[in-house]
Amino acid sequence: MKKTVSLLLAALLVLSACSSPASPEGTADAGTTAATEEMTDAGATAETVQDTSAALGIYTAGTYTGEARGFGGTVTVTIRTDANAILEVSAQGPDETENIGGAALEDLAAQVLAAQSAQIDGVTGASMTSGAVREAAKAAIDAAEGKEASSSGASAVADGTYTGKTPSFGVMGEMELSVTFKDGRITAITTVNAGSATQADEDEYSPIYATVEEKLYPRIIEQQSLAVDSIAGATVSSNAAKAIIASVIDENGGKSSEWYTPVEKSTDVVTLEGYDVIVVGLGSSGVASYLSAAENGATVFGIETAAKIGGNGTNTAGPLGVNPAKQVENNEGKPFVDPDELLKAWMEYTDNDAKEEMVKLFIEESGETFGWLEENYDFGFMPSMFAFYDSHGWQLWTMYADSTMTSKDLAYNNSMEKAKALNEKNEYMTELTATSLLVDDQGTVTGVEARYYDGTTYRIYGDSVILASGGYIGNAEMTKEYTGYVWHTKGMTQCDGFGIREALKLGGALYNEDVAVEDHIAQLDTIIRSDEYSANDKSLLTSLVLELGYQMIDSHGEPFDGNYNGLGIAFNAWEAGANYYVLINEEEYESIKTNGLIAFNAPMFFNQGGTYEEGTPVTNLDEIMAMGEKFNDVIIADSLEDLESRLGFEINLEDVHGQTEGKIYCIIGAAYVYSTCGGLDVDTNINLLREDGTPVENVYVVGNDSLGVLNESNKAYVTYGGCAQGWALTSGRLAGANAAAKYAD
Repeated sequence: MKKTVSLLLAALLVLSACSSPASPEGTADAGTTAATEEMTDAGATAETVQDTSAALGIYTAGTYTGEARGFGGTVTVTIRTDANAILEVSAQGPDETENIGGAALEDLAAQVLAAQSAQIDGVTGASMTSGAVREAAKAAIDAAEGKEASSSGASAVADGTYTGKTPSFGVMGEMELSVTFKDGRITAITTVNAGSATQADEDEYSPIYATVEEKLYPRIIEQQSLAVDSIAGATVSSNAAKAIIASVIDENGGKSSEWYTPVEKSTDVVTLEGYDVIVVGLGSSGVASYLSAAENGATVFGIETAAKIGGNGTNTAGPLGVNPAKQVENNEGKPFVDPDELLKAWMEYTDNDAKEEMVKLFIEESGETFGWLEENYDFGFMPSMFAFYDSHGWQLWTMYADSTMTSKDLAYNNSMEKAKALNEKNEYMTELTATSLLVDDQGTVTGVEARYYDGTTYRIYGDSVILASGGYIGNAEMTKEYTGYVWHTKGMTQCDGFGIREALKLGGALYNEDVAVEDHIAQLDTIIRSDEYSANDKSLLTSLVLELGYQMIDSHGEPFDGNYNGLGIAFNAWEAGANYYVLINEEEYESIKTNGLIAFNAPMFFNQGGTYEEGTPVTNLDEIMAMGEKFNDVIIADSLEDLESRLGFEINLEDVHGQTEGKIYCIIGAAYVYSTCGGLDVDTNINLLREDGTPVENVYVVGNDSLGVLNESNKAYVTYGGCAQGWALTSGRLAGANAAAKYAD
C-alpha cells in the first residue's frame, strides 16, 4: 500500500502493529538523490530567486524531494518551503512494512515539520525507516538551501573485521554479524549469532537463515552493494543483515548511503518447452504434486519463489491422516476413528458449508498419503497418532520429518531429488517467481511465465499446471478483502495469492475464501527482540498479554473471551481481529507490584526464555510498562474515555472489572498466523472449477489455495489437528497423479 502523508493540518501518530522485528537506531541504509525544485515565483529565473533568497531567507521558496533507502525500498520525502520555513512535509514509502515503517511515515514527517530539520528522534521499532526519512529529508532541505548533492564515491572503511547486531527473526537474542573490509571492499560476512529462538524455532529457522548465508552474503560481496535483493522467504533476516552491515560501515569511517549501487538485472528471456506438468509453488502441496506426477511418468518442472523448498510445511509440526496403515498396525490393528462418524462430525462442525464429496475424499485418502511418502520417499511419521483439541478425542494427527526423524527439510530435499532423477528432463528452480499463466487464443492455459531473482524471464510451457502457491497470507490487499485484516505472521510470506489471482482470471470460482486464518500463536503486538532488555522483563510483559484473568476487548472495542477450550488464547486470538487488548485496572496493577502475577504464562512459540517465581512481587513493573510503551505494546490511559481516544475506537465497557475511575493499563496483543485457509473451488479430480461448475481440465489447485472446500466460511478450520498440512500432502498426491494420467501414453 502506498503511504502518502500530508501534514498541512496535523500529524497523526499511528500505532505500530508489528509483524517484523525492529532494526537499530542510526543504521539508515539511505542513498540520497538529487532533490528537485518546483519554482513558485512566476517569471523569475532560478538564479534570480536563489540570489534573492540568499539575501532575504534560508531557503529558495519551492517544493523539493529527497530519496533514501528504507527497510523495504525507496523512501521519498517532499518538503515545501517559503524563504524562512518548511511549510509542509510528506513521506512516501510504498515498500516499507505496512504496520511498522509504513505506519511510522506520518509521524516521521511530522517530526521533520516540527523540528524544521532532518535531525529527528525517529520512531522506535522502525529505525531503518526513520533513518531513511532523515537522509531523504536532509537531501530535500539541502536542495532548498542551494547545496549540491553529495558525491556518490564510496567512503573508505579502514581494513579490519567489525561486528554489529540488530533484532531479527529470533526472539532470544539479536542477530550479530562480523564484517571484514580490505582495501575499501567487503571481503567476508560471518554469522556470530543468528538470533535463534527456542530449540523448536531453531529447528525451523536454521534452514531459512541458511539461505541468507548461502545466497545473500556472497551476492553482497560480489556486487559490493547493499542493493541486492533480499532473499525470498527470508526477508526479515535479509533486511536485518543489511541493517547490520550498514551500521558497521557508518561506525567505521564509511557512509552506508553510498553502498547502494544499483544491481543490474538481466533482460534475457529463456523458453522451456515440452513439459507434461508444471507445479507453481514447492511447499508441502507442491512437492507432493511434483513427486506424484514424476513417479507416474510425467515430465515435471517446479517453480518456487523462496530460496528453499518446503514452504510452511517445514514450519508446522505434522498432518492429519485418517487411519494410516502403519499407525493402525501399531494400535493393535484397531482403527482410530470410524470414517462415517468423522464425516458426519466434520459436516456438522462446518454447518454443511464444506463440500461433502471433498471431505469424504480427504478422509479416504489422507491415511494413504502417509504410507506413500514413507514407502517411496524420505519421509517419516511418528508411529502413534494423537488427539488434538476437539471434543471427540480422535487420534488423527502426528508429527513427521525425514526417515531418520531429523529434519523436515531433509525429507523435502531428498524426496525432490529422487523425483527429479526419474526423468532427465525433470527440473525445479528456487528464487523463481511465477508472474502469470500463459494462455493461448482459445483461453487454454499453456504454461507459466516467471521471473528469476537476477531478472531473467522464464516462459515454461506444459500440458497441465498445478497451482500450489500456498494461499494469500503475504498479500495485504487480499487478506483485508477476504479476512478483514492484515495479520502478523509466523509463516513464510512469499505466499501472495498468485494461484487464486490467476485462477480468477480464468473464470475460476472461489469457495469459502474467507475461512479464518490458521492461528496457533498469541504474543505482544510488537515482540520486543532488543538485547537492551532482560529476558525476564520481556517474558513478564508477554505473560500479561496472555493472562485470561483480566478484561479483554477485541479490535472493535467489544468484550472478548480469549479462552479456547481451557487452553488459553493462542488458538482463538484471530476472533478478536488483528489485535486484542488486555485491560488491567489500577487495583489489579498495584496487586501485581505487591503480590505478583496471577500466573506466569509462557507461549509455546516465540518464548523468550524468561523465568518468574509465582507469588513474587513485580517491583519493577513500572519499568516493564515503560519498555512496553516504548515499543507501542502498552498504553497507560487515565480513563476509559482516554483509552478510547488513544485507540481510536469506542469501547463497549462501563468499567474495567468494577473500576470506573483511575488509570487503565492496556497491553496490546496479536494473533501470529501461519497461513490463510480459504481459496478456490475444486472437484474430486482436484481440477479448478469455473463459476458455472465446469472444470478447467488442465489446471489443478492444491493445498491452502483450495482448503476452503473442507471448511466453513469465517470460521476456524476443523479442530482435529493438521488439517491444512494433511490436505496439502494429500491433494498434492492426488493432483499430481491425475495430471500425469491425463497425458500418459
